[in-house]
Amino acid sequence: MCIRDRNSVIVDPGASAHLCIDDFYSQKSKMKKAVLIFFVLILLGGYFFAGYNVYSQAALVECAVPKADQENKPNNFSLSDKNVLWDPSEYFITNYEIVNIEIPDENIILNSWWMDAQNNEGPTVLVLHGLGSSKHSPDMLLTAGMLHKNGFNVLAIDFRDHGDSTCEDGFHSAGQKESDDVVAALNWIINKKGISQDNIGIYGSSLGALVGLLTPAKSNNFSALAVLDAPFDFETLVREELNYQGFTELLWTPLYHYVYIFEGINLLANNPGDSLKVSSKQPILIFNGMDNDRVLSHHTDDLIKSANELGIELEINRYEELGHTRVLYDYPKEFSLKLVQFFSRHLN
Repeated sequence: MCIRDRNSVIVDPGASAHLCIDDFYSQKSKMKKAVLIFFVLILLGGYFFAGYNVYSQAALVECAVPKADQENKPNNFSLSDKNVLWDPSEYFITNYEIVNIEIPDENIILNSWWMDAQNNEGPTVLVLHGLGSSKHSPDMLLTAGMLHKNGFNVLAIDFRDHGDSTCEDGFHSAGQKESDDVVAALNWIINKKGISQDNIGIYGSSLGALVGLLTPAKSNNFSALAVLDAPFDFETLVREELNYQGFTELLWTPLYHYVYIFEGINLLANNPGDSLKVSSKQPILIFNGMDNDRVLSHHTDDLIKSANELGIELEINRYEELGHTRVLYDYPKEFSLKLVQFFSRHLN
C-alpha cells in the first residue's frame, strides 16, 4: 500500500498508484547503486592498501649508513663481513674531500667523496652503490681504491634517502629519481672540476648498475659504463623479489598503481632498454655472478641481447659459481685489471 500525504489531492487514484510503484523501484535502484559503490570502494581500498603494504616494505630504505659500514672511510675500511682473508689496505685512499652536490630545483643534497688522483683533468669515474647501501660500503670503497691506485679520479655519492644524503621520504624509486642524482653528479664533475664528458665513466653495482643503465634517458655526459650484477627489467625484478620474500607476484600491479597514483612516481617511466636506445652507445663492461638469487642471471642475458641489437660494444665477464656482487671479493685482481683496462681504453 502506498501512503500519501493527507494534504495531497488525488485526481486519479490509478495514476497515484503508478507513481508510488515508480518511487519504490527508484529507491530500490538507488539502494543497489549505493551498495555497488560501497563494495567498489571497499575493493579499491583493499587493492591500494595491498599496494601500499608491499611498497612500505619493499621500497623502504634506512636514510642512514648501514651499521656494519659506519666506520668505513676511503682511508680505512674493513672486509670483515665479506668472508675474505686478504688485506684491502693497498686500496686505501689517504686524501679525499667531502663534497655536497645540490640537485637543481629540489631540496636534495648528495653527500659525496671526491678522491683526486692529482692528474687534473684526467679520467674520472663516478661510482654508484646498491640498494640500502652507501658510499661507505666496501663494494664502493674497494672499487674506488682500485681505480684511484691506477690514476683515476673517483667521485662516490650517496643517493637520496641513502647514507649521508638528504632523506626525502625514506623510499627508493627504482632508479627513477636516483638517475636525477647521477645527472647532478655528472654535471658537478664537468662544471666544478672542469673534466669533459669524454673523460668520465660510470661504475654501478646492483641498483647502482640499474641507475647507470637508466642515465642515458636523462644525460649522456659520460663515455663508458661498467656494471656489476645489473637488473634490466624492473617489473620482472620486482615480481621475482616478491616471490623471494614469500609474496605473490600478483602484488606487482597494486604496488605499481599505488606508487603511481599516491606517490606520483611511474616506476616504469624509464627503463634500461629504452634508455640504451637514446644513449650515445657508450661501451659497457659487464660483470655477472650467475649463482645469484637476488638479481637472476637472465637480466644480464637481456642486457646483452638489447645492447647487441643496438650495436653497443660490450665486454662480458660471467662467473657461474659466484653470487651477488661477489666477483670483486673472490677475484679482486682480475676484477681490478679488467675494470682499469676498460676505462683506460674508453676514457681520454
